[in-house]
Amino acid sequence: MAYKCIGIMSGTSLDGVDVALVDVSVDGDRIHFLHGISSPFSDSLRGSLMDLTRNETVNKEELVRMDALMGHLLSDVVEQLLAESGMAAKDILLIASHGQTIGHYPEKREQFGHSTAFTLQIGDGDILATRIGIPVVSDFRRRDMAIGGEGAPLIPLLDTFLFQSREKNRCSLNIGGIANITVLPADGSTATAFDTGPGNCLSDLVIERLIGQSLRFDPGGENARRGKVHDEILTRAMEDAYFQQLPPKSTGREYFDEKFLDFLLGMGRDIPFVDMVATVSCLTPKSIADALHRFVPVNHFPTELIVSGGGVQNLFFMEKLRAFLPEMNVVSSGEYGIDPDFKEAMGFALMGYRTMKGLPSSIPAVTGAGSGQILGKVSLTKEAFRFFQENGGNENPD
Repeated sequence: MAYKCIGIMSGTSLDGVDVALVDVSVDGDRIHFLHGISSPFSDSLRGSLMDLTRNETVNKEELVRMDALMGHLLSDVVEQLLAESGMAAKDILLIASHGQTIGHYPEKREQFGHSTAFTLQIGDGDILATRIGIPVVSDFRRRDMAIGGEGAPLIPLLDTFLFQSREKNRCSLNIGGIANITVLPADGSTATAFDTGPGNCLSDLVIERLIGQSLRFDPGGENARRGKVHDEILTRAMEDAYFQQLPPKSTGREYFDEKFLDFLLGMGRDIPFVDMVATVSCLTPKSIADALHRFVPVNHFPTELIVSGGGVQNLFFMEKLRAFLPEMNVVSSGEYGIDPDFKEAMGFALMGYRTMKGLPSSIPAVTGAGSGQILGKVSLTKEAFRFFQENGGNENPD
């Protein structure tokens, strides 16, 4: 028996929303993709979200109204998915929504004797539940951070279910705005996972800065492929403290931002702009390969790298990964029947189901938290409230 669930992912690339309809097994450890849609952000919406993520100070009314707006926009996409798949709200057990990240600050700075590590994702789950009439699980990262974890990455649980093999060590790589890896040892030991550094975020920024012409990203990596990588700049970039930091660790656009790009461009004032695009873009595959060589034990070192996320479409990234990791077979997750655009949305659908079942979804060794946590906040519908009212108190406690 399986339950139909919907997962929603809106990543740090700020390019749009991916929504996946899946079947999740009763025990919450198997998942099957049924249907998915991607809805791109308009230029004006992307600009507004970019302002919120880039600016150190924001207008509080703008922030709270964007939280509400994202709740409605996510509802619009779910309605479209239901229409395309022929499903009614009553057919779906739950919706699990990651939300749009505005800020992720995992550093454990203290104020008044307490850690203020925190993360903020917007897209109000109550609006989504009210509009669609399906219970919603959202805000997945905060529970892990509340007990000292990084709040990321959270997809390694799904990676374990999908890709762990008894025959070979594997690594699942997701390239969104930020890149993260999950190393899956063949001996069945706990996965190693962390954010390696920039995914698409810096390559998108350098395209906007140096090429413009309404380009927001490098289609297929074609501009980067035209340029020459300057190794001395790349070497200096790799000296950044984040790349030396031991896992568990996570990062975001707040770190690999305009200031970081300015640092890189400052070292390349006299080189052709296409060379600078290539050099900045190369930081993504270089930091991924370096993280694998630096932090993964020899006996767990992967022979296969399974890539998902928007970065799988960037030929420059994929070519450089193969060049930096010649010992690995680098393939798209599509080779295993997992659409690279919807893997993360599938992961949050799985986590949402596990939350409703009272099962943990975080992996302590991955996030650095003290224990595995039941993640997310639940927005119940009127029907769900009625169910608990009618069934409450019928069972005697042990």
